[in-house]
Amino acid sequence: MDNQKINEYIKQLEIEINILPKKDRDNHIMEVKDHLLQSVNDGKSVDQALKDFLPPNELAKEIKAEFQNLYSSAPIEKSFPIKQKKSNKRIWIILSVLVSIILLSIFVAIAVFMGNSSDKPIDTPGIIEYEEIKD
Repeated sequence: MDNQKINEYIKQLEIEINILPKKDRDNHIMEVKDHLLQSVNDGKSVDQALKDFLPPNELAKEIKAEFQNLYSSAPIEKSFPIKQKKSNKRIWIILSVLVSIILLSIFVAIAVFMGNSSDKPIDTPGIIEYEEIKD
């Protein structure tokens, strides 16, 4: 296997995309190298595998354009200030629901307690009540 041609391709690509952050650059290089080596392992010649790829400078342009599209836009908070307000609104909704559940529980507990304490006498075992006998 002629790894020299693949290494040259990778070196040229690295030079073309060296403006990218190291992590992104390394990820792209590793991905391209893996694809090239996989093509060769699948039976293609090194020349055919390289021919299937764009030249390093053209591939670098596409990678840089993709990177620019992903990272050049303003942060979400600045682009869409409404989004931040939605999260505050969501917090208020959640708090309102929780308070409603707590208040409902208290209301039900009071209703149950009030329902059990009526003016009617309750039969209690062990206590005997006597009626007054009139002559």
